[in-house]
Amino acid sequence: MEEIINIYKGNDCQEYKIDVLRAELSQYLKCERLNFLFGSGCSSYMENETEIAIPTMGGLFDNFFEQNPDFKVGGIDPRDKCNKNLELLMDYLVSIKMASNLLTSIDEQIDEKIETVQSYIKKAIVEGQKCDKVFNLYRIFYTKLVQASSKTPINIFTTNYDLFNEKALDDLGFFYNNGFSGTYKRTFNPNSYNYVFVENMNLNKDVWGELSNFYNLFKIHGSINWAVEDDMVVEKSVELCTEDRVMIYPTPQKDRSTLMTPYSDLMRNMQQLLSRKNSVLITLGYSFSDDHINRIILNSLSIPSFKLIVFGKSDGIKNLTKLNDKRIIVINSADNIHFFKSFVEKVMPDLDKDLIMEFKLKDGLTAIKEFMTSDGEKDE
Repeated sequence: MEEIINIYKGNDCQEYKIDVLRAELSQYLKCERLNFLFGSGCSSYMENETEIAIPTMGGLFDNFFEQNPDFKVGGIDPRDKCNKNLELLMDYLVSIKMASNLLTSIDEQIDEKIETVQSYIKKAIVEGQKCDKVFNLYRIFYTKLVQASSKTPINIFTTNYDLFNEKALDDLGFFYNNGFSGTYKRTFNPNSYNYVFVENMNLNKDVWGELSNFYNLFKIHGSINWAVEDDMVVEKSVELCTEDRVMIYPTPQKDRSTLMTPYSDLMRNMQQLLSRKNSVLITLGYSFSDDHINRIILNSLSIPSFKLIVFGKSDGIKNLTKLNDKRIIVINSADNIHFFKSFVEKVMPDLDKDLIMEFKLKDGLTAIKEFMTSDGEKDE
């Protein structure tokens, strides 16, 4: 039986077949000003009802209490107050801390307990981003985005702290800008997003053209490999990044954190890019539960040519359909066509045949390695 997909245009819902959805999406992917927003659902991967990558907030909550069954706040088990959501647990802990600062102390170890939850989140990300199946999905995603004629950078916004985007782009050899400059010491420089990357089109003349298939990556909640040194945000390998990482944790202070560097720079770039004429934003794995991000997206609707395409199913997404704006397209199905895995494997169009041949060509390093190890020679 062919999968039936629900597509809401405003509050009007119609049922589509997968081939119709693929054809329609392929047109949006050719838009000159294309943007994506990845939420936590993109880095989660369930296999036999077991999470093998990075859990969403509900999964993180369950796993945290499995590892910390005796975790109490003020002598009380907080699980009943948090609706099985780690974000609500962090809300609860920070509220207790604020109350303790204003009134009598409710829990003298509240700072240590907040650190316990934060350390758990960091560990879960470091371990979860080793999942090859999620890495492969990101790799396929970027491969299918390749277009022979694309000259305008595609903007990738993500709330995720993990490095799946960077690993996939590096593995494919694609050029991208993540806001950092330098080689020996890579520091955050928001001006780098204003640079244009070009290639020499004629070796005998100064003829330049914008680099094709280029990406701007905006990690709007920080990253597992960002740290602060000498009042600067620096990028390190995950193994060396043992200091206090630059990450916005899920707390009531999340909105306030976005007013500080580097978050303010990243959010400002997001607002400016989505405000350009004929911009299209496709969201994946994002439930529309972050007010500071929602404000930017909804403000973009003041631009008549802006289009928002949402793959997902949540209370926040349901509220989008109630706006009854035909430029807001919501896509989901009973078979979870809105999941990142289904989007990459079923919804995204196949790669162009000419580009498939280009990807099959060996790069120079691979060719040298195969040549050196041929005829029984061993790799030194």
